[in-house]
Amino acid sequence: MTELADLVIVNGRVFDGRVRTVHTAVAVATDRIVRVGSDARVLELRGDATRVVDAAGGVIHPGFVDAHVHAAFAGVERLSLDLTPATSIEQTLALIRAAAEGSEAGWITGGGWSHELFPTPTRHELDAIVPDRPVALSDAGHHTLWVNSRALELAGVDRDTPQPHNGRIHLDADGDPTGYLNETAAELVGRAIPRATDDEVLAGLLNAQEYLWSIGVTGWHEAILGEYNGKGDCTPAYLQGIADGGLRSAVSGALWIAPGLQLDEVPALVARFVELRERNARAGFSTSTAKVMIDGVPHGETAALLEPYCNHGDGFAGELHFDEAVIRAFVAQLDAADFALHLHIMGDRGIRVALDAIEAARAANGPVHAQAPRHHIAHLSMVQPEDAARFGPLGITANIQGLWAAPDPYVVPMIGEERMLAGYPFRAMADGGAQLAMGSDWPVSPPDPWLAIHVVVNRWAPPPPEAPAPPMPEGAESGALPPTLDAEHQALTLEQAFAAYTSGSTELVLGRPGRVRVGERADLAVATGDPFDLPAEAIVSLQTAVTVVGGEIVYER
Repeated sequence: MTELADLVIVNGRVFDGRVRTVHTAVAVATDRIVRVGSDARVLELRGDATRVVDAAGGVIHPGFVDAHVHAAFAGVERLSLDLTPATSIEQTLALIRAAAEGSEAGWITGGGWSHELFPTPTRHELDAIVPDRPVALSDAGHHTLWVNSRALELAGVDRDTPQPHNGRIHLDADGDPTGYLNETAAELVGRAIPRATDDEVLAGLLNAQEYLWSIGVTGWHEAILGEYNGKGDCTPAYLQGIADGGLRSAVSGALWIAPGLQLDEVPALVARFVELRERNARAGFSTSTAKVMIDGVPHGETAALLEPYCNHGDGFAGELHFDEAVIRAFVAQLDAADFALHLHIMGDRGIRVALDAIEAARAANGPVHAQAPRHHIAHLSMVQPEDAARFGPLGITANIQGLWAAPDPYVVPMIGEERMLAGYPFRAMADGGAQLAMGSDWPVSPPDPWLAIHVVVNRWAPPPPEAPAPPMPEGAESGALPPTLDAEHQALTLEQAFAAYTSGSTELVLGRPGRVRVGERADLAVATGDPFDLPAEAIVSLQTAVTVVGGEIVYER
């Protein structure tokens, strides 16, 4: 007897995770897809209890999977002081003031402030609002901390504090800290901040899950599991969410390798990661990936470049976060232990060093095969053409943060227009055989996949909300960059981008196909339109109408 469906979605157009098909409907029973076909064919499985959803011409597709996200602490920020909505200096300061007035004594924490609004913020701006309580606010990129005088005092950071490795305490003309801390310097204050409890992190994680459902994201990869930037390990929240059933999305995570690792410490780190992987797997949480930041970010002049930064006359080109010998060692040993490497890299020197290390690991441990760990490199801001061609042969997935690929006038003074426009070479990687996945790096940038797909296809930023234009930094004149590049630029096709954010990410971080086909887990989304019927510039207008996780509707617009 034919199994009746619990849910059918009709009157749409199915994108199966790789290609747009002729099918218009999908049937689901319990948590599995049981039929894909025409409306009439799928409706044969309708029973008295079947829920029928009209897609109204929208595309029916595998749920988006975010291959690089910090969901737990994005949710914690959403429940604390979230500065991402601010589009002006005045709005940012008003949010901070309101948080101080509406909370009890103690630390004021949060994040999401914009470097475009505050290129080099100081403690004095915060002192004027909150003089008597410590304030510590991460930037949108979460590589920088903006703190007030009271926070510096409690952390014991002053003019005599040594500059940390791979970090910078910015100093004023008198030699005192300004309250602007980059990379590892942020942890000098971060370690003094009371950490969110496991219950608070779990609440943030579930808040993030609800928001991600609203934009069609049905699964993700938590990009840091471990202590980072003053924040505690969010692994306990994931384990609790899985155990009690509150975390319903399919998830995986990456074990964090902190900067400062020494060569003789690598074997112990690998052994500890193996133990954690086994423990977490028993609890239903896949953590077979190791995450490391090879370098920093161009905005903070901490990305490692092959050529110097443009605004440095001393030849400064940034630094790697580890000695090259250490990078080669942990890449080889983790590869041998069947871990995938998830590498944050923004500079072209960092890319080259990492590719060389993976190539050496492949030579030592064996070539790429079906069961080999699928290493992936995220961000990809600057990649030399000869290095872009190495991703495919080495079996490295390009983990794309699409929103970042729009021309950014704010980094031009630092890296120059030529490097800016040659960045994010997604097409060259794809043409060279690289597999593609996509993620947002939320809360660093918004997690809406349609915004990212728009940028990857069009290579210009989505239109901003109505707001006053932020001040441009010195040397970055308005209009200095074209909104699009020439016909040979690095845009992906809609099909490539859509596949990367669905099946590509699902395969990479969840280890399953991520396709709309019979027998697959019913993690689905329905959009408010069909991007294949729209001009490319209208992709940005799409939203999620319905989200299905494990066969159940979890969101309806």
